[in-house]
Amino acid sequence: MKAIISYFTLISIAGWVVPANADTSINGTRIIYPADKKEITFTVNNNGKKASLIQSWVDEGNPKDTPDNTTAPFILTPPISIIAPEKSQNIRVRYTGEIKLPTEKESLFWVNVLEIPQNIDAPNQLRIGLRTRIKFFFRPENLPIKPEDINKKLSWHIEKKTGNGKWVTSVKNNSPYYVTFSEINIKTKEINGMVDLAPQNSMIAPNSSTEYELKPYKSESKQGINFSIINDYGGQSSFTANTEE
Repeated sequence: MKAIISYFTLISIAGWVVPANADTSINGTRIIYPADKKEITFTVNNNGKKASLIQSWVDEGNPKDTPDNTTAPFILTPPISIIAPEKSQNIRVRYTGEIKLPTEKESLFWVNVLEIPQNIDAPNQLRIGLRTRIKFFFRPENLPIKPEDINKKLSWHIEKKTGNGKWVTSVKNNSPYYVTFSEINIKTKEINGMVDLAPQNSMIAPNSSTEYELKPYKSESKQGINFSIINDYGGQSSFTANTEE
């Protein structure tokens, strides 16, 4: 069963914004699907005092995709469910194999959980759902390095641009994994700076690179490139690399 439902917040027709908080949440900040598994599960919690109706699906990276037009090769069961108050629901995910995914590197998708709004008696209000969306990684078997060794496959270079005099650092991800940074600060004899990591530029795809501008920052860290990566469990793993200028 499929349904297309909008997602935003409750807003008043008269222009008054009504605060809206989702009662449901996904247990975790990312999902890993090992290719050797027939299926995996993740958990959705209902922290509210009323039953919640939810709809779940996977997309390929376009937040506008719906359950009807997504082409991601995964089936979620159940796609629509009712979660009792203060209870949880396990959602099963199965790779269909309809689209052959790379075997030498991870593939990135996104899991969506839409909390469908209940009927309300308040006048002049629109009922619109709230959606949670988290990263979903399909991980092939027998990759050449372990996830905890990703830091060893990052290449760093620091330079001062001749045109504008700004310091930048370029990072090459030589691993088969997606790397998401939560912190980067660099301390050398010439520069003490940090990277302003917005959500949209904190992740580097496998075998790709990006360049970050360094902003002045008085770090108490030891000399070198000090960075933290979001690990498989949603926590932070911290490392220090030597500088190459």
